Amino acid sequence: MQTIETRTETEVTTLEQSQSTLLQWMASVIVTTDAEQKNAEDLLIHARQAFREIEAKRKDLLQPVNETRDRINALFKPLTDKLNMGIVIVNKALQNYHGQQAREAEELRMIALAEQAKQFAEAKETGEVVEIVQTEEIPEAPTKTSRAHLGTVTYREDFDVSIVNALLVPCELCDPNLSRIRARVKSGVTEIPGVLITKKYITVAKGDK
Repeated sequence: MQTIETRTETEVTTLEQSQSTLLQWMASVIVTTDAEQKNAEDLLIHARQAFREIEAKRKDLLQPVNETRDRINALFKPLTDKLNMGIVIVNKALQNYHGQQAREAEELRMIALAEQAKQFAEAKETGEVVEIVQTEEIPEAPTKTSRAHLGTVTYREDFDVSIVNALLVPCELCDPNLSRIRARVKSGVTEIPGVLITKKYITVAKGDK
């Protein structure tokens, strides 16, 4: 019994042989007279007819393949849908937790630095010597790449950008143009009139194997 590949190769070879003369004529066609024009027009009509016939044969050969592909996709879809939904849920939980850690660390860092600045200001008035807060005593943001048991997950900082009042958006960013706004945000600008900018994290997971 012929496989679909063998049958296809046979069909293509047969079709190519049947059109060999037409292919040769088209490769060397020249139109300089009315008679040659008519001949070229006949070649064009013939070639287009041949093309339609060959395309019909190709689609006919592909039909059982497409049906098999569709059946396989349908069998896999419920499982992949469940996995994708699980990935979305886990991603969301990790992103929320990482974002919470980052916000808390930043708040504690700002409190520590503010306290230090306050002590420096008071020391100027009293002449008291103030010890500089050691770097290790200032809370740090969570690491961008976390080592798990099976590999690593990297949390890449990103932003959701939405226009809340187009009239307030600066002229250089109008229509307003979301691409320009996103480029401005990526450059480090976190406040733009008329635009809501929300920090988020995108996870990049990489297994050890």
